[in-house]
Amino acid sequence: MTDRSLAAMGIVALIFLGGFLGGIGGDAVGPREYPERPPTVDAETAGPYAAAYEEVYRHNRTVEEETETIREIVVGAGVVSVSERDDGYDIVVSVDYYWTFGADGPDRPIVIADGEPYEATSFVNETTTDRLGDTL
Repeated sequence: MTDRSLAAMGIVALIFLGGFLGGIGGDAVGPREYPERPPTVDAETAGPYAAAYEEVYRHNRTVEEETETIREIVVGAGVVSVSERDDGYDIVVSVDYYWTFGADGPDRPIVIADGEPYEATSFVNETTTDRLGDTL
């Protein structure tokens, strides 16, 4: 056997194994795009925008941090408060989330991982979205 045919067999084996492990071509969840800032940022639009932004932030962080193949991520964020400043709005949102992974074969059940609920604070104005931090 030549080196080229050994390499080809190795690649085929990795693809085959990857299919079993869920690492290649599986139903894995990927990162999401952040929402667009509303055309007019005011006391009514800043809160829902910050909540949607935090949902995507938590989704993407879970994708980034989790080592298993994620099947589903569910994030819910609700506005706790909107405080007006001279140059924009401070928004506090409450976040709860969970994700599922596993089930690549009959001996691997689906596992549900609950994230710790937290509050996140963001600053939003016409040109900036700045995530200030969270209570995690």
